[in-house]
Amino acid sequence: MSVARLLSVTAGLDAPRIFERSVKLSHAGLSEDRGLVSMDRRALYPAPRTTLTETCTALGCPDPAPLLDHLAAAQAVHFGADGEIGKCYLEFAPNSAPLPDLVFLALKWQGDAVGLAHYTSLAQRSHAEKAAMIDTLVFDHVVRAVARRCLDLARDGDPDGTAVVLHVTEPDSRRASLDISVADARRSLAEAASFLDPLFSAFELEGAAFLQTHGAARFGHLAVGMDRHGAPFATLYFGAQAL
Repeated sequence: MSVARLLSVTAGLDAPRIFERSVKLSHAGLSEDRGLVSMDRRALYPAPRTTLTETCTALGCPDPAPLLDHLAAAQAVHFGADGEIGKCYLEFAPNSAPLPDLVFLALKWQGDAVGLAHYTSLAQRSHAEKAAMIDTLVFDHVVRAVARRCLDLARDGDPDGTAVVLHVTEPDSRRASLDISVADARRSLAEAASFLDPLFSAFELEGAAFLQTHGAARFGHLAVGMDRHGAPFATLYFGAQAL
């Protein structure tokens, strides 16, 4: 599903929205037709279950039912596009999450295939423990070094001195990754280019042109690990802005 379709469908929701772009790096190449539209759950009112179902259906989801029982507990909703993959995330506050430390429950679909992913907070882990998880999940030493650099940047930029990190898993698949938020560090992609460029090289990709084109955009977060098929990847999220 294209970003153009994502923006077109979600434009019908009359509420403040945030749009963030991303680029996925893998040995299969560079995937840039990716984006996420975020909003408060109240954007789905007055009939949130119906609106969520209709929006997911318009984005090609064959069955949004796995999210409906958890919608009332969510504080925010996010709709995403990733090439042929569509996504819908429910975001929870700590006191309303359906599972301990669950921040996002994400429904992802491609054609008729649908899967759920869990994004679990590592807030209770020490910085050293988070770094150890990077070492466990990321096999390439260059990608591992970039992820550790982002982890330190996340810690140093956070008002509480704690890196915001999520552990991502998907039942019945090999997905295992970490999502490291660097938004509070307030760095642009250009300012982070010196340590991000080797990330592209690790996947045998050319990053200079991309980083130059999007250099002014704010660096939001880094995801690294293995996808549902066990293939390594890294994703840069950037340029979050109000629509």
